[in-house]
Amino acid sequence: MLIFTNQQTAVRNAALAAFDRRESELLAQAGGSLMVGNAAPIGLDAWRRIDARGAMIQRDVLAVFNRLARANSTPTEIGDIMSLYPKVGDSGAASVSMDGRGVGSADAAAVSFAGTPIPVIHSEAAFGWRQWAVMTKGGGLQSADSLANNQRVVAEKLEDMVINGLSSIVVGGSTIYGLKSFPDRNSGTYGAFNLNGGTGANWATAFTTTLQSLITDNSFGQATVFVNYADWFFAGVTDYVANYPTTIAQRMLAMPGVREVIPCSKLAANDIIAVNNIDSGEWGSILSAMPMTTRPKTRMNTEDDYVFQVMAVAAPQFRSDANARSHIAAYTRT
Repeated sequence: MLIFTNQQTAVRNAALAAFDRRESELLAQAGGSLMVGNAAPIGLDAWRRIDARGAMIQRDVLAVFNRLARANSTPTEIGDIMSLYPKVGDSGAASVSMDGRGVGSADAAAVSFAGTPIPVIHSEAAFGWRQWAVMTKGGGLQSADSLANNQRVVAEKLEDMVINGLSSIVVGGSTIYGLKSFPDRNSGTYGAFNLNGGTGANWATAFTTTLQSLITDNSFGQATVFVNYADWFFAGVTDYVANYPTTIAQRMLAMPGVREVIPCSKLAANDIIAVNNIDSGEWGSILSAMPMTTRPKTRMNTEDDYVFQVMAVAAPQFRSDANARSHIAAYTRT
């Protein structure tokens, strides 16, 4: 998951504390006893339950997003609508001499910039003042369960964004690409067969085709491979060949160039995505102005609704060089 920076933590904690102070003020204005309306601070324990539930949902949903974020994430400001990265072209030439003296012309690299918009992904939940009083009567457990729905839809949108992109967001001609839509990815098909139900030879062909495309694009190293959860379960319980002491999954993990395989519930069946040298960050970064968090909106009256916003301000930024080469490959069946 994305890690909160000190600034992001301070902003979030200030919002929670301000909400509880306002609720205490409403209670004081009502004389400390409410016959009508509600002025209940949320309290630290309830916020912990809400946040813990959100963390569990993220661990469940964000298989691809979390692995990319753990490898490389870049904190950004909330006012950064667009994040740019440089594409540096080759420049200069090597000289060889015995005395180390030479006359040549200095050269500057050709640099162009590519941008990625950073959207706000949010989902709001509203509760009537009496409904909230009933829900929090048991210590806030029901409130955590109800907000979990909003937390899940935001997490699912984050995961879909890193896989498929978000073409509805366009800023200055730039959009948000996913692993399967990044223009400079290595892509294609590996054969007319399904992985779930395929043979060990089918799986070897699919993996080899995907990894070979990275080598052809001058991307060398160990790849993190993302596959559909059901496809990988089949590979884990099926012999590579009949009566063979190794399953298909074990054989794929032993293949040169495979660092790890991560099963993903949101990746489509028969899709294989490989990211080379993931921890180097050469593939790109997850831009983070605010990790997924749940914040309250200010209530002005004791009869106002309790409104909460689950929000994340983040986007994947996949990168390539000046020659359109990248460390990403995305393949599927013919």
